Amino acid sequence: MAEMAQGALFADEHTLRVGELAARLTRAVAAAFPGEVWVRGEVDGLRRPGPSGHVYFNLCERNSRRGPTSTVSVALYRADRLRVERELRAYPSFRMDDGLEVRVRGRVQYAYGRLQLVVSAIDPVHTLGRLAADRERVLRALAAEGLLEANRRLPLGPVPLHVAVVTRAGSAACEDVLAELRGSGLGFRVSLVDAQVQGTAAVPSMLRALTVAGRLRPDAVLLVRGGGARTDLAPFDDERLARAVARSPVPVVAGVGHEIDSTVADEVAHTTAKTPTAAAATVVALVARALERAEAAWLGVARRGPGAAAAA
Repeated sequence: MAEMAQGALFADEHTLRVGELAARLTRAVAAAFPGEVWVRGEVDGLRRPGPSGHVYFNLCERNSRRGPTSTVSVALYRADRLRVERELRAYPSFRMDDGLEVRVRGRVQYAYGRLQLVVSAIDPVHTLGRLAADRERVLRALAAEGLLEANRRLPLGPVPLHVAVVTRAGSAACEDVLAELRGSGLGFRVSLVDAQVQGTAAVPSMLRALTVAGRLRPDAVLLVRGGGARTDLAPFDDERLARAVARSPVPVVAGVGHEIDSTVADEVAHTTAKTPTAAAATVVALVARALERAEAAWLGVARRGPGAAAAA
């Protein structure tokens, strides 16, 4: 009897159809956000344009590196994407990628069973300014702790024939370095340590790779990556990577980006080269000079030897 009474009580309560609930949610969101809003957060799960031409990703807010505490789905539909891309051509240093903090403008809507931010504009100045500010903060912290010169104080031997190359295996940067070393005709021993060099996985991957490289006890570590937008090189400004380079037990030769690029990793490395090829050329030049000195010394000995005296 009690169960029947309870069932009758529930039967008197108004029941919404799914469509009615969705309509109420749509109206409530539209009333709460009548116009577009600016939102900033970290890009996560970026999906490049597919057949539809749309771009989808999440904006996250994190209290720590362990995971997002708040997340909102974002859509950049094809028409808006094409217009935004045209506007962003004025900022070649900016390129969207996972792990990057961005500031976007869009309308909040409830559709297809989920809340979504439909983006109409992206502010590249916010991202580039944030990256520059973070870079200066990291450099000040490292300078205060005396870490900017730590790796430079390590002796880089005159004949660094064993080099560990930390980069993405098979990348253009990797092939450029290997080609420079092979083309020298010198007997280099190369230990290639594969690492991600872009995106959210880049810093943890390079930290692991530097640890592996150090254990191999090479004469030098070549930390290299090819060129890209300023935002692509953001992992090389990371404080954790900078500290790992500074504290490396092996001299690090950094060759990151193009000639005009400069990162925190460059600032703390033992030697900075403008490009991956130039990083390889640095160790090639050291070995070549050592070989020249050895040959000159041998010729000097030969000139002073018994045979030379007899010929005179």
